[in-house]
Amino acid sequence: MSPAPVVSVLIPVFNWDLSRLARALLGEIETGHLSDRVEIIVVDDCSTAVKLRAANKSLFSSLSATSVRYIELDRNIGRAAIRNFLVEQSGGQFLLFLDADVVPDTGDFLRRYLANARAGTSDVVCGGISYAERILNGRDYDFYVYMSSRAALHPPAIRNRLPWRWVFTSNIMIRRSTFKATAFDVRFTGYGYEDIEWGIRLARAYRILHVDNAVSHLGLLDRRTLLEKMRGSIQNYHLLATLHPQEFAQMRVASLVRMLCLLPSIALHELDRVAMRMFLALERIHPLALGMLQFDKLILLALEFKRAAALPPAHSN
Repeated sequence: MSPAPVVSVLIPVFNWDLSRLARALLGEIETGHLSDRVEIIVVDDCSTAVKLRAANKSLFSSLSATSVRYIELDRNIGRAAIRNFLVEQSGGQFLLFLDADVVPDTGDFLRRYLANARAGTSDVVCGGISYAERILNGRDYDFYVYMSSRAALHPPAIRNRLPWRWVFTSNIMIRRSTFKATAFDVRFTGYGYEDIEWGIRLARAYRILHVDNAVSHLGLLDRRTLLEKMRGSIQNYHLLATLHPQEFAQMRVASLVRMLCLLPSIALHELDRVAMRMFLALERIHPLALGMLQFDKLILLALEFKRAAALPPAHSN
């Protein structure tokens, strides 16, 4: 019987071409002779893009490596549940979650994580994201990179100051026993915030380390899709605030949302329309465009609190 792998690389996919990520990972496994230490498990969450799904299936079906598995689901189970399912299929001592639309920035990406696993001093290791490599170019995608560079791209020294805030499931390794004690909350079924909520629970009991082992995020969004995704994430954002009021109160947005909740709903709906129009009208990369997107998110979150007949938690010193 073969020994259990050290690291299980777990990749959920929905409507994305996996060839670039697969080449990078399999290339490092081959050149670094890592097949006895690393397994790769891919689960397709009932992709609707038929050609992409067929291409991914063909790609993995052609591989003879026993350390690689590809599974297709016959119904979509969502971002949190699919990661729990991936863990059930795996055998590694550590679990490396990667989004399908990323690619490692370095050729020793897996070996760096194996070194962290071997050291055993951290329960969770976060490699970070970057935009060093791009496949989607043009002004409409440049705004997404600009927004992310302001909001999410920070060196490890910054991220380690508030570890839970920068837990992104796009590139994170976790000890199996740690995950078993803190699985993803399946109430987060739509887009966004399931990783931050998970990070809050992890930070309460486990050692989180942010390191420099980034992946480039390739799945950029155009401005209109970004706006739609943001609007679709509000219920999850509200759930996060409800489940973890103390942590939400530490965020700078909490006090602003409380003030917005004082306005009548009809005024908030009008502000929402104005903010949306201004964001879409500002085609250039500009701080005002980012401000309008962020302001609209706060407006929608305030409306969600008012719908629930509750105020956001207040920060207490």
